[in-house]
Parts: sequence; C-alpha cells; structure tokens
Amino acid sequence: MGARDAASDHASVEDRPRQEAVTVTRVKRAANGSSNGDKTLPTTDAWQRAAQFSIIGLFIFATLGCLYLSHSVVVPVLLALVVGTILLPVVELLEKWRAPRPLAVALVALALVALVFVLFTVLSLPLTYWLSRATELGSLIREKLRSVNQPLSMLKELGAVFSQATGAEQGGLKVDQSSTNIVGGIFSFVTPAVSQTVLFLFAMVFYLIYQKEIRTGAVFLVSDRNARLTTLRIISDIEDNMTAYFGAFTLVNIGLGLVTALLAYVVGLPNPLLWGVLAAVVNYVPYMGPAIVTATLFFVGVFALPTLPEALVAPAAFVAITTIEGQVISPAVIGHRLTLNPFSIFLSIAFWTWMWGPIGAFLAVPLLIAGTVIIRHVFLEEKPALPD
Repeated sequence: MGARDAASDHASVEDRPRQEAVTVTRVKRAANGSSNGDKTLPTTDAWQRAAQFSIIGLFIFATLGCLYLSHSVVVPVLLALVVGTILLPVVELLEKWRAPRPLAVALVALALVALVFVLFTVLSLPLTYWLSRATELGSLIREKLRSVNQPLSMLKELGAVFSQATGAEQGGLKVDQSSTNIVGGIFSFVTPAVSQTVLFLFAMVFYLIYQKEIRTGAVFLVSDRNARLTTLRIISDIEDNMTAYFGAFTLVNIGLGLVTALLAYVVGLPNPLLWGVLAAVVNYVPYMGPAIVTATLFFVGVFALPTLPEALVAPAAFVAITTIEGQVISPAVIGHRLTLNPFSIFLSIAFWTWMWGPIGAFLAVPLLIAGTVIIRHVFLEEKPALPD
C-alpha cells in the first residue's frame, strides 16, 4: 500500500505542470475569444441599451399625450403655480407685516382680480371698436397696399389654378349660421373659459396658502436623505429663479408698455393706452409678443394715418425699442445668471404653443427654467449649500 501511494503521489506531481499548462491555455483562449471572436456580450449590452431608450421614449410620449388630452385641467393648474410663484414674495412681505397668511393671500388674489377687471373695463370699449372695424381695416389695407399687388398677382393666379385642379373652388356645402348655432357657439366657448378661470383662481389661492406644506410633501416623497436634499435644492432654486426672472421682467414690461403708449400718442395712433397694455402683456412671450405688437401697430397706423410711410414710423420705432430692451435693458436687470439660450427659448415656445395654444406660449419660459434647474442639479457633481 505504501508503494502504491508513493507511485500515485509521484504521478500527480508529474501531471501538475501539465494541468497548469492546460488551465493557462484555456484562460488565453477565453480571453482571445471575448476580445476578438465572441460578439455575444457587446450585442446583448447594445440591445439592453436600446430597450432602455425605447422604454424611456415611450414614457415621454405617453406623458406628453396625457398632458395634451388633459390640457383643460393641467394648463390652469400650471398657470396658477407660475403666477403663484411670481406673487409669493408679495405674500411673504405681507406676512412680515404681521398679516396672517390666508388674509395676505386673499388680499393678493383680490388685487389681481381687481387689476384684471379694471383693465378689461377700461380697454373693452376700444378693443370692441377695433374688432368691429376688422373688415373695413382689411379693405383699407388692400387699397393702400395696391402698389405691391402686382408682384403678388401671379401667385394669386397660381392659387386659383390649383384650386380648380383640386376641385376646392367649386361649390361645396354652405352652412346656414342660425341664431341657435351662434348662441351654442358662445356657450361652448364661455363655459370652459369660466370653469378654467375658477380652477386657476382656486389653485393659485390654495398654492399660496399651503406652499410650505406642498414643498415639504414633495421633499418627503423620496426616502433617501441625499435625494431629499437634492429635491429641496431643486424646488428652492426653481422658486428663486422664477420669482427673480418674472419680477424683473414685469418691471421691464411695465416700462415697455409706458414707452409704447407714449410712442403711439406721439405718432398719432388712436387709443395709445390699449397698445401700451398690449405691449406689456404679450412681451412675456419672447419673439412672438414683440412680433404681434409690431404687426398691430402697423395695421392701426395704416388705418389711422393718411400715408404708408407715416404708418411705418410706429412699428419701426417699436422694433428699435424692443431691440434695445432685449439686448441691453433686460440682461442688465435680469442678470446673466438667469440668461437662457435663445434657441432653446424658441423651441420651447414653438412646442408648448403647439401643445396648449397661447397660454402654452406663456408657460414655455417657466417650464424651460424649471427644466434647466432640474438638469443642472441632477448632473451637477458639487452640490451647492442648502437654502435658508
């Protein structure tokens, strides 16, 4: 037995180098196969990444679809959050003056409603006048722009030929607009507007009253401590940026409205206060707002002034004023910290206008500010100090 055990030990000692050599060879083959010939692992990773991107894309499209379908509820609530964030410093100032928060919110809401009511009362008569003269304004503009009709006549003829070829010009169904249809149309427009206005007011009031509780609840939705701190920083930064941006921008717009009203008065346009208020309100929408005011001043000038060169004075001066405001005054007042990329602003306005209409155009910049703040905090490695 001893001799047999010694022989087996001697054989195992002799086989050990051979086994080690086989193991090394297998390791080398596995390494070469994974680096050169084996494509299974990278392909699996690529498909996993594609699946993740697909799931994220489907989630984004589903969210946008829900926002589009529920716009009658989502838009007033978002508008209430934005306006409430803008008015939040006023509420906090009244609280410092020892006013209870519900009373401060009620005073701010009543002041906002009173301001809108006064503007509507003062401007409703001239606005109704200009809307009733729309048909006459169109014929007058065509008469004064007769000199440029000749270059457009060929396009008009081409349009007529195209209409005949497609059959769009012939006949068609004529609908008799009865008084019942008109009343139904009025009710179909007024009823959603009233309900959405009520929803906006109540949402804004409740947000201003329970703003601190809403912030606390949003922070405690996440369980991790670092995530809670990040959420708190994001909410505070969004509120600070929104308040600073729209507070400064409101001052700029008030100044722009006064200058526009003075410009309309000097040039000789009727109802200068109406055009000043229009300039101050629509300037909250970059690019689109100044374009609307420029076109309005041109059409009113064509209607009210005797010659076309005189009608061009007000829109040309307004373009110069808005250029100075956008390039010099607004950056100086708002500051470079809140400067947004112009191309991203344009894309945001185009997208949200397509989604939600004119109110979406107003909400485009606040949503862009919120998205920019979220991205900056999520991908920022060095976290700033906690807010006070």
